[in-house]
Amino acid sequence: MQPTHRVSCPYCNAVVDVESGRIDCPRCGEAFEIANAEHIADDVAVSRPAVPRPAGFLYSRTAMALSFGLAFAILAGGLAILRPWETKPKTVEVRLPVVVSPLGLSGLVYLPPSTNIIAAVQPLPLLAYAAQAKIDPRKFLVESGVPEVVFENLSKAGVPLDQIDHLVVGLSVSSEKGSIMPGVTACLKLTRPIADQSKFLAQLRAEKNSQQSKGGRTVYSISNSLLMTAVDERTYLFGFGESDFAFLDKPQVAGGTHLPKELRDAMTNRISPASFTWIATDSTNWSDKPGVQLAKSLPEWKPRFEKLKSLRAVAGGMSLEPEPELRLGIRWDDAQGTKAFQDRLKNQFKDEAAQVSGDEGWATVRTPIDLKSGGIKSFVREWMNEK
Repeated sequence: MQPTHRVSCPYCNAVVDVESGRIDCPRCGEAFEIANAEHIADDVAVSRPAVPRPAGFLYSRTAMALSFGLAFAILAGGLAILRPWETKPKTVEVRLPVVVSPLGLSGLVYLPPSTNIIAAVQPLPLLAYAAQAKIDPRKFLVESGVPEVVFENLSKAGVPLDQIDHLVVGLSVSSEKGSIMPGVTACLKLTRPIADQSKFLAQLRAEKNSQQSKGGRTVYSISNSLLMTAVDERTYLFGFGESDFAFLDKPQVAGGTHLPKELRDAMTNRISPASFTWIATDSTNWSDKPGVQLAKSLPEWKPRFEKLKSLRAVAGGMSLEPEPELRLGIRWDDAQGTKAFQDRLKNQFKDEAAQVSGDEGWATVRTPIDLKSGGIKSFVREWMNEK
């Protein structure tokens, strides 16, 4: 029996009893020379040969190479899926711009106390919603009753919709004899000043009006009859006469307290404070107005005004949050007119979500709307033309 040597495997540090020469480590399977290995004890005689152990696969070079390869494959696959080097858009809930309530619009301060019809629009909330819903905001406003020429002129003048904070228009329909044409005061409030003032005036074909001057401000004539002047670099007033600019230099108190009470009540109680576009009227006998009487004398208009002889007030608005909604109300002078219009609303709005009600002479509807189908212009046209 040859003497054995106890040595340490240089690859896995396993203690092996061997005789001499070159051996394969029973743990890791690597071959090495006994002479080059570290001796644990020399010349120790053993009575039995060393029992070889199965090769330890986890400690072999092959196993380590495969492990690193597998780890690399997993890492590469994960990076391919996650792509941390790419900037991905975050999913963020888009909130619409804040809508100012009807009585909170700053343009109201320039309307005279005789104002009895007001319409307003705030384009920014509509633009934000239109971008999400993929609708044409300009088309929607036109179908809601805003004349196309308004947008054409603003576009030519270099004023996009996103530069308009709000537009408010007030009409003073008089009951005085001979006062056929209503007074009109409109306030255009911008979010930022106009970049090219000369282009703005040129596209509007605005010419200095030598007969008009308000507080040292230049008054321009547009299309021979409409007048315009600037209050500041973001505020413009429009009208048809000097009386329409009466409060240019002495604006009224904010909040609309100078307006008729019934008109304020309609703006507060019949219109959602979140309405981005709305119209409201004072409560009065419109048949007494000279302008209305003139229209009633025309054959094509007489049948239409017959339906409105007991109408006293109108209020309507559209809001967008949490979902697009229309609120429309008409006040009548008699219970018969109120009941008839309530029935008309029930036939027109058959959606289960629509709510038709009435109080204090008002017939009202509150219903979800699809902005892709347009505004209320089609409904009003159908109602006015109904036989």
